[in-house]
Amino acid sequence: MIVFLDTFVQARETEESTLDVAVRAAATLADRYLGRKDRVGLVSFGGYLNWLLPGSGLVQLYRIVDSLLDTEIILSYAWKGVDVIPSRTLPPKALVIAVSPLLDERAVTTLLDLRARGFDLVVIEVSPVGFASSAEGEREELAYRLWQLKREALRARYERFGVPVVEWRQDLPLEAALAEVGAFRRQARYVRA
Repeated sequence: MIVFLDTFVQARETEESTLDVAVRAAATLADRYLGRKDRVGLVSFGGYLNWLLPGSGLVQLYRIVDSLLDTEIILSYAWKGVDVIPSRTLPPKALVIAVSPLLDERAVTTLLDLRARGFDLVVIEVSPVGFASSAEGEREELAYRLWQLKREALRARYERFGVPVVEWRQDLPLEAALAEVGAFRRQARYVRA
């Protein structure tokens, strides 16, 4: 299993950001899968690329957490694709769980490219809605509604490619989002059969 952490952009409130929440979710996912004796790797993909080859055990968890502690947003306008990720980092047919606010087109395109290359992809969308300022006035309200419609269209785009996208808010347990992903994947297998 590979944890794919989107580090292109973040939505920020005064105390916390979508990146802070995503880093905690990535650490939780790594701990959960390593606890099941799976091999887990990490790809932090954004202004710079950071990766850890898949491994197992407590030492791998420490490596992942140590790498996640150094995660930050580094501004870059360079267009990066999946080709910059070393091939050994993404074993064939690996389950890739992406943790992303889905705010940057480069991350969106890279994730769809991973799916097109045959990876089993799941997206946990760290919801930026709680980090958006409240709309005041008619124009701001309209802009906010259009932004939400655009996000729904993006989720539908992923679903057309068979990629489950679960919107996860930090006030909900991550386990609920994973259960929703599991239900989507079971339904997709049932429909294909």
